[in-house]
Amino acid sequence: MASVGRGKGSLLIHTKDYVLQKHGESGWRDILAASTAADREVLESILLVGGWYPIGVANRLVDRVCHVMHRGSADDEMARVSAFIADRDLSSIYKMVLSWGSPGFLVKRTGSLWNRYFDVGALTPTQVEENLWRLRLAMPVGDDRAPNRLFCGPGCPAWIEMGLRLTGADRASVRHVACRYDNGEACEYEVRW
Repeated sequence: MASVGRGKGSLLIHTKDYVLQKHGESGWRDILAASTAADREVLESILLVGGWYPIGVANRLVDRVCHVMHRGSADDEMARVSAFIADRDLSSIYKMVLSWGSPGFLVKRTGSLWNRYFDVGALTPTQVEENLWRLRLAMPVGDDRAPNRLFCGPGCPAWIEMGLRLTGADRASVRHVACRYDNGEACEYEVRW
């Protein structure tokens, strides 16, 4: 049997907060009504920011939010959800450290930041030039094994861009140039500022 990946409670908590802020209580009730009984049991429990939960619950939650409640496209909605999570999840102290640091300071630490959210996968940064980095995200594919296409596609770049903005890199861009869901060996990103 394949191993089950886990994600931090902050993913679930902040996604719920996003839905409540954008779509109100009725929107959250709609999400719960469309969830499986097992997912609903997790989502209605007392969630802990630092707790670990089955990644499948987070995958199916963002899938419902982004494909049902989107304004534009599902990918655009995931980018907004991820930026919201980054803004909420980076504590005031961490935001202060980022504001003193450089974009390279953040990008160099993306591997440890990935591990703050997921217990599966390895994100490896490599500096190419002063303001150009490549990131490689290696992990399995599968709804219950690892973060889904929404997390690796629009989600990861949006989270990193929000973090880079906190360092003062207002023109930062993160492109998802290869994806493990499109027969890539791993997801790859190009980070510029």
